[in-house]
Amino acid sequence: MGRRVLQVVALAVAVVLAVGAGRLVRHHLEGPDPVDAVRAATMAYATGDCAALRRVTVDPREIRCEDVVSVRDAYRDEGLRPATFTYAVVSRVDEDATVRISYRRGKDALQELVRVRRVDDAWKVFPATMAVG
Repeated sequence: MGRRVLQVVALAVAVVLAVGAGRLVRHHLEGPDPVDAVRAATMAYATGDCAALRRVTVDPREIRCEDVVSVRDAYRDEGLRPATFTYAVVSRVDEDATVRISYRRGKDALQELVRVRRVDDAWKVFPATMAVG
């Protein structure tokens, strides 16, 4: 009886390890997910890290560091914590996708949509247009 239990446990561990390895291989072959890019952009905005945002943006030249700092300040003023945000891919066609960010600001449940595009095996965000003036 003890040997049979040991065999079942060993089989269960092997299955869990195989599934985990399969997921890692799939992630490696497919590359990062669109959500990864949006999460990185959100964290870059939240910390005011202009260089980090440029690394995950379709056209880094569009990023103005003063805008990134303004967004960081707005996050702080409004008590937004990106670690509490949820992300979901809502559409994906070929090299383009849209990711929904859901979060709370006070008692309000809010959502934003972020467009992303796969460029050279990496997902990149299209930054939100900032108001001028």
